[in-house]
Amino acid sequence: MNGLRLALPLSLTLATLTAGAGEEWLMPAKARHPAPAPAAAVGGEDWAPELGRQLAILRVQPDNVEARKAAWVAAMRLGLFTQAAALDAPLSEADRRAMEGDIIALDIRYGIVDRNTLRGPERFVRLDIALTATDALAAEFFAGKLPDAEDRRRLTDRLSALAARRRAADAVTLYESLLARAIPVPLWAERDVAGSYLELRRPQEALILYQRVVADHADDFDGNLGLFYALVETEQLDAATGHIDRYAARLPERRHLDGRYNGERLSADIAADRVRIFADRLDEAQTRIDSRHAAIPHNSEARQSSASLALARGWPRQGDEMLRRTIGTDPLNPALHADLAENLLTLQDWPAARAALDHASELDADNGTVRRARRSHELYDRHELHVEAGYGEGQDVNFFGSRDWAIDSFLYSRPLNDTWRVFAHNYSASADFNGDNQSWIRTGAGAEWRHLGWRVTGEVNGGSGVRTGVTGTVRWQPDDHWTLYGAGESVSNQIPLRAVADGIHASRVSLGVDWRQHESRKLGLGVYASDFSDGNLRSGVNALWFERWLSGPQWMFETTLGADASRNSLDAPVNYFNPKSDRSLWLTAAVEHLTWRSYDHSFRQRLALTGGTYWQEFYGSGAIEAIEYGHRWEIDRDLSLRYGIGRLLRPYDGEREGRTFANLVLLWRF
Repeated sequence: MNGLRLALPLSLTLATLTAGAGEEWLMPAKARHPAPAPAAAVGGEDWAPELGRQLAILRVQPDNVEARKAAWVAAMRLGLFTQAAALDAPLSEADRRAMEGDIIALDIRYGIVDRNTLRGPERFVRLDIALTATDALAAEFFAGKLPDAEDRRRLTDRLSALAARRRAADAVTLYESLLARAIPVPLWAERDVAGSYLELRRPQEALILYQRVVADHADDFDGNLGLFYALVETEQLDAATGHIDRYAARLPERRHLDGRYNGERLSADIAADRVRIFADRLDEAQTRIDSRHAAIPHNSEARQSSASLALARGWPRQGDEMLRRTIGTDPLNPALHADLAENLLTLQDWPAARAALDHASELDADNGTVRRARRSHELYDRHELHVEAGYGEGQDVNFFGSRDWAIDSFLYSRPLNDTWRVFAHNYSASADFNGDNQSWIRTGAGAEWRHLGWRVTGEVNGGSGVRTGVTGTVRWQPDDHWTLYGAGESVSNQIPLRAVADGIHASRVSLGVDWRQHESRKLGLGVYASDFSDGNLRSGVNALWFERWLSGPQWMFETTLGADASRNSLDAPVNYFNPKSDRSLWLTAAVEHLTWRSYDHSFRQRLALTGGTYWQEFYGSGAIEAIEYGHRWEIDRDLSLRYGIGRLLRPYDGEREGRTFANLVLLWRF
């Protein structure tokens, strides 16, 4: 109560004095740098009453030079730099430059507020004014000028303005030039430059700066969040998780002044939730995010986390719903519209995707999430080349030949009217049977239609001395969990080359259904029938259960349990492998290691072991054993490459045979 009694008259005195000075003297936020010290004869520590006294004198004696100078000093001390300039006080050159520098600093401070609160070009007006005011100084500095103390101060302020204006390359260039000339840079400016390093995808340099900031100011919110993102982007995801968990735990849940939830604590908690998504700990992320969303269902950050989780788990329709609800509460957030634009690409809703991207760009074309969404749309609008190739070596008596290879390649055009593409298709295969080489080559052209949950293709093909064939495929995803697909081929490429050597060809139809709970669990069932030209009808069924048991920043462990069976109707002996009936049960266990990743570039290694049993009518059962080791490269968002080698042992007609194999998959958008 004593403090309240003291504060009340002081507040009333300040309000009375400043009100008497006129509305133009309302106090703005303090600038980053203090005003220069006043002359010894002027002053006092209480600058608001001093300003009031000097302005009262000037109203009576407008030509009083000493009062004008004293009022200027008091205004500068209070951070009223624009108003101080309007006093037209008799200033020394040093005082004049200091005032100009403070006005630049204030423009930067207000400019950052504008950037964070306004939309459209006007949000950068103040920052551009401040940068224009220091353009000449920067040019002189880069030309070799030795800056004095005021110049160094303005160059440091320029660093902050460049970073806020998203001129990251310019900010880093100026910062590194200052260091090269042994000009010290204050820690607060290094924190701003650290963000520019992150924007330029140079997270290691950002990490060093943020560590320095946090070491000196352990409670700096922006510094701690910056350090978190620098750890994420240097792929130190365990360290990032530990850091943000510890920092969030240090922050009070409630603000001590009004008892409301602490916004900084909420932002730190939500960052801690999302790092579980980055680290592929999606079950843990699900528990945390669901709990937080239930507690604060209308908070836009919590909703955005739920949307991000849905997309990571492979639920684009649920993600679409969450993004739209979040946009309803935060309609001017460009990142939300950009996320929606990317998700609508996944949902194959092309017009809506382009409209969402256009709206995001109107809000903030330079936003990082908007730039990434724009890149995704650019990739969709490119040509696509998809190639699958395989090679094998076995014994001379092998049904597949002593050496065999196959290449299946599709070249797609750019989208036509969003939903259509035309494509060229080539399938080439060859095998060596006791020195006799047999080939199968088919080339075709077709069209593909994609829209919403549908993908339909039609193709006409020919080659290898067999009649012209047609192929059609259809896939439908009615929701986030189910996928139904089917295909029909009048001349199938899925035929043993030993049959081709005997002048046999086949037609084929297939149907299948997949149910996927999320990214870590899938069940599938398929059936097919092949009608060979020699009168044989081969029918089969297959089923699988995929489960990812362990997932983290670097390691994944998953299994696939599969079962299949087939039957052939032809009783006459043939040269190709043609069991009367057979079935198999097998389990593949695979471990994958993320060896290296930097943004869109990554390298993974995978080792898979398979064991099972195979049963064939009239020949009994035998073991299936296989090992495969592979690499997967994400060279960039437009180019990925996967390849592997392996060894398979299994029985054919009761004889155990071995086959060494290699495979390759390429996807290139150009």
